Amino acid sequence: EKENSVDQRMTEAHDKLASDANANDRTRSKWNSHSVLVVDMSGSMRKDDVNGARCRSDGVWMALARDYVKRPLENKTQDHSDLISIIIMKDDAERVLRHQPTTWVLYNKLIDMREWDEDIFRPSGSGNYLPSIVKAESLLTSNANAGCALSLLFFSDGCPSDPHCDQPLIIKRVGELASKFGRRLLLSCIGMADATENFSTLNDMITEAQQYGAQASFGKPSLDADSLSNIITSLASSLTTS
Repeated sequence: EKENSVDQRMTEAHDKLASDANANDRTRSKWNSHSVLVVDMSGSMRKDDVNGARCRSDGVWMALARDYVKRPLENKTQDHSDLISIIIMKDDAERVLRHQPTTWVLYNKLIDMREWDEDIFRPSGSGNYLPSIVKAESLLTSNANAGCALSLLFFSDGCPSDPHCDQPLIIKRVGELASKFGRRLLLSCIGMADATENFSTLNDMITEAQQYGAQASFGKPSLDADSLSNIITSLASSLTTS
């Protein structure tokens, strides 16, 4: 459920923080962390096989809202100095949020994404990895301050739909990203499908990142909301202690 205490004053304060983060390089020295979330919204994310959620996409948005924003706010482990950007992965990649502070306003925005009120949040088409990785790299490099922890969470429910000739580039770009940031980068790939799905590319992405010193892990939740919640909670905790 949405946070009812959010009022116009809180919304204006959130928007001012986001505007400053996007326009003023000097504020970036104050960032504690920046998380880039790549969320698969291909057609298969409509499947209603996640226990405790309406479908796969609903499970992701619900877990991110509750476990990556709400709980850290309640526990006071994250605040407006922890920034979040979101990329939707379909045939192409679309950045839907850029440098948003962790606030109750952001929590409500994530809850709204469950409702498919905009076509970009309605699962459809294919899921091409490479455009999303390129866009994620651009976002992660926006803050060169070594004191800012970086996290890339990559949610997908299957193999990439990229042309076969592009698929080696996926691993190459991940390696380049990991070599640029080393242990400053926390990379987690989360597979949103049953045990029969082929997640070899996600696993290869993790292996490549680890070879360049990044903190990288593959999360394979059972198809239930609690399992996904546990993974997201752990990742949020890892970001605050990295």
